[in-house]
Amino acid sequence: MKVTARLSTLTALLTLSQASATDLAPRVTVSGDLPKNGALGIRDLEALGATTFEWSDHGEKHQVRGVLLDKVLAAFGYSPGAYGKQVAGNQKRAGWRKVVVAIGSDGYEVAFSCAEISQEIGATRALLSWSMDGVPLRAGSGPLRLVVPTDREPARSVRNLERLVVVDVSQPLTRPTH
Repeated sequence: MKVTARLSTLTALLTLSQASATDLAPRVTVSGDLPKNGALGIRDLEALGATTFEWSDHGEKHQVRGVLLDKVLAAFGYSPGAYGKQVAGNQKRAGWRKVVVAIGSDGYEVAFSCAEISQEIGATRALLSWSMDGVPLRAGSGPLRLVVPTDREPARSVRNLERLVVVDVSQPLTRPTH
């Protein structure tokens, strides 16, 4: 009887600790002007197609592993939109009139146009990374970090990345009248 009670208690504690570990797993929240919003953990990110880039941080070269930011947005339904002569001018590539803001736990924010990070058109490669030089990111930098291997300086790197927010900036501009 006592053994059965202890086993039940141990099983309950193990289940709770696994649930807590899942709740505490590193995640990035993706929200804003997208068809879907949600969060991704490292396993989810790896499933999107991890890649490795060389990245220079304050003169030191590193190998960073992660997933390209455009793939993360695509997982939430982002699309650049239709293009061609048959598409009205104000509808062409509507997705390229969106920006993504990456936000760290310290409030640091950087912005990218969705066109510049699109592998179809832009040269910017922004990588949502979880490891550097073959090991998980250390405290203070991770567990998730946005790095931009194509930038000449690491100013758009976001340590302790928590959120990605997509904003549609296609509001009509006020045209001056002459």
